[in-house]
Amino acid sequence: MHVSILRETSKRYLEARKHFLKIANATSELSGNDNIAGRIGEFIAYQYLKDRIPRKNENRSQKGYDIICDENTKVSVKTITDENKSGRTTRIKEPWDELILIEINEQCAIARLRHLTKFQFVLGRRENSNYSKKLY
Repeated sequence: MHVSILRETSKRYLEARKHFLKIANATSELSGNDNIAGRIGEFIAYQYLKDRIPRKNENRSQKGYDIICDENTKVSVKTITDENKSGRTTRIKEPWDELILIEINEQCAIARLRHLTKFQFVLGRRENSNYSKKLY
């Protein structure tokens, strides 16, 4: 591939990233660390909770959870994009009460969104011997 195309592609990516960060860092919904896909996943989860479950939600990323809801329900959000070839995400860390798993496909759309309580998560791990025995 020609070097000028690579340079232009790189420049466009950096410009898009800079534009995203400028807007995202000015909001509570998209603010966060350097993991852009994670920030977007947290925003999707926040909207999902807000639209479907009548409770107060706050986007408060802390160790172990990303969103806190009424009665201090701590929700951890994990996002996987089509760039992730292993199909795995980072380990789930305590404390958390609910887990939202989001998969983004090649068209940058939500392919899957799963919302589990900790009880459902633990039960699923017990029922599937292919899962890692290490909980977190």
